[in-house]
Amino acid sequence: MTRGSRPPALAIVAALLASVPAPGTARAQDPLPVPADTLAVADSVALADSLWPVEPIGDPLLAGIDSQSTASAFPWIVELLGWRGFGVEHYNRVDGLTPSWGLRLEPVEPETRPEIEARIAAATTHAQLYWTGSIRQRIPAPGAIHARFEIFHRSATFDDWKLSTRENDIATFAFASDMLDWWREKGWTAGVDAETSDGRIGGSIAFTDASHRSMADRSPFALFGGNYRDNPPADEGDFHGLWATLRVDTRDIQSPLLPSPGWWLRVDAEVAGGAIGGDIDFRRGAVDLRRFTRFASDSWWNSHIVWMGPLDGDSLPAQRHFMLGGPGSLNGFRGGSFVDSQGVQTSTEIHLPLPVGRRIALLFLSWHWVAFADAGALGDYEEWHADVGTGISGLTLLSQIELLFAQRVTDLDEDGSGPRFVVRFRRDL
Repeated sequence: MTRGSRPPALAIVAALLASVPAPGTARAQDPLPVPADTLAVADSVALADSLWPVEPIGDPLLAGIDSQSTASAFPWIVELLGWRGFGVEHYNRVDGLTPSWGLRLEPVEPETRPEIEARIAAATTHAQLYWTGSIRQRIPAPGAIHARFEIFHRSATFDDWKLSTRENDIATFAFASDMLDWWREKGWTAGVDAETSDGRIGGSIAFTDASHRSMADRSPFALFGGNYRDNPPADEGDFHGLWATLRVDTRDIQSPLLPSPGWWLRVDAEVAGGAIGGDIDFRRGAVDLRRFTRFASDSWWNSHIVWMGPLDGDSLPAQRHFMLGGPGSLNGFRGGSFVDSQGVQTSTEIHLPLPVGRRIALLFLSWHWVAFADAGALGDYEEWHADVGTGISGLTLLSQIELLFAQRVTDLDEDGSGPRFVVRFRRDL
């Protein structure tokens, strides 16, 4: 190892921490992006959120071409996703470390030319190449309306509405704790996204044609532990799905890192199979409602309720199951403790400001004492599971950090019923 170089394990941790999304960001395929943080209204911030910081291409990478003359001759601004285009797609129990390379072409005149993005990634636990290409064009109309088309071959998950993929990457690498379930999908999506000029109301509709395949648990390297939770098999076959989303946000968001009082609502409806074809057939809905209430200057009481389930009473495929347990869900339980086709979860939190002394200012720009309670139920809603907890939530220059202790108040006769320590890199409420 040369002088000044990082050990491989520390380099991976640094890469993952550098790419933790700031509160208010979420991936475009997330079924329920989480508002800030979190994760600000995640949907209003990023319909095409990059996994890594963006680096515009400068003169050295344009082989000496003057950037000003290039801008006038070339109708796009070339941006690299990550460091020189290199990043980490994810770190999970099926693909391990998945390095990637990608770029984005931002149009100089968005009204006349589309935004284009391409990314390629490779698994390290098995021979698998992933890729994504997308094109997005603004439609001249009041507000913000975009048409988009995407082709992809990727590892997909349905559970990152409650836990960001990057948080899961860090938990997987550090403690062999992959709290998301994965399947492989290959195909295309076409859709339209719309939002009012003030950003308070938005929505989208999209059609997807893809194949779904199960993925095996391959137990990649972890710093501590190595006993991974099994990755459940997906319902395999051709998937033809139509997805519609409505979003309403009454908050006045000045920054995705700063909370704001108001309501946040997201409603989803998804139809697959039947008249639109494909092997996977279901009708599904979801409602995510959040209330942010401020008392005094910086004291908060925030609440959240989410429901997901079938609209026709039939069971859903494994890749659309509702899963409770772990960070962002029932904090006092292990990830994936309870799984069913339908379920409901509710959470409430109180945030009280703490003084920022000279020493604390070295760590946090601001910090709060947090007390919370979570509850949820699946299936026929006869058996409820609940926990309570406390901790601190601090805002740093890089991201939000929450250090929490959670204790379940139900299911005390089962293994692992003691208090759990939870670290978050975003604020959900």
